[in-house]
Amino acid sequence: MAANPLPRPRTETTATFTVDAATVTGDIGPAFANNTIDWVNPPGSITVNITVHSVNGSFPFAVNVFPPIPAGTRYTSPVLPSAPPNRYPFDRNGVAGIGHIVVGQTLPKPTRAK
Repeated sequence: MAANPLPRPRTETTATFTVDAATVTGDIGPAFANNTIDWVNPPGSITVNITVHSVNGSFPFAVNVFPPIPAGTRYTSPVLPSAPPNRYPFDRNGVAGIGHIVVGQTLPKPTRAK
């Protein structure tokens, strides 16, 4: 076996991305089906409102306009198994262009040859 084998495709289903809901910018992910994004609003912050937008009519989450996230609390969003791979834009407190939820393509688990 080689000392540095090629990396294996990602197939995990339980990863959690924890982000600061009050300050996160840029890309979050790549997340895959059933991964969760844990939006934490630290104590002392203002209440945060997050809206995730569709791409080609698809959304990454079941709920894409989150309830307000008060300071010192969190909101968890599981990625839908049916979410197509894409970069879904999100806004914070009505400010567009804050960042993207990156949903990657989940690869099937390898099967053994018969």
